Amino acid sequence: MKLKKTMALVLGALVFSATGYLILDSKTTVAEIETMPVTHNNLSELESRSQLIVTGIPISSKNHVIRDEKGFTEEAFTITSFKVDNVYANKSGVKINEGDIIKVAEPVYTVDNGLKPGRTQFVIEDYEAMQKSERYLLVLRPDLKYPDLNVIVGVNEGKYNLDTSEKRVVNEKTGKFKDELIGKYNIK
Repeated sequence: MKLKKTMALVLGALVFSATGYLILDSKTTVAEIETMPVTHNNLSELESRSQLIVTGIPISSKNHVIRDEKGFTEEAFTITSFKVDNVYANKSGVKINEGDIIKVAEPVYTVDNGLKPGRTQFVIEDYEAMQKSERYLLVLRPDLKYPDLNVIVGVNEGKYNLDTSEKRVVNEKTGKFKDELIGKYNIK
């Protein structure tokens, strides 16, 4: 009888521990990386650094993390596949049409903490990753290392959620740029 009680207690403790670990392992901690991003004084400066201005929706995302032989992170970002619904400016030299899928590098990535429960999401300058099925206006330029990848110009100054009236103000100019771009290109 004592053996059955002991086995039941041990089994209960194992189930409790495993459940606790799984719950803790599903949590994501956010770590902000502060940088010195390029900021723009006006819309003209923002547009002059860009090669592509589009609207569309993100359809999938995946982490891109490259580590050196010692395990240190060399480069990391999220590659988001973005379905274009309108092209407003294109100086890239690459023909992009409505319905095309382009790749966009987002300055955010997530890593598993290994044996320590949970994941850590690293974000640059309070950037929020694009949400699937929400519509965005993006101001982009080609990546210097990966020719099929586009980079958001000015981090938060080059990405605007069109499905919300909220002007997410990371700095005081971002809401103004969103309104100016919508007005200039008659974006609906």
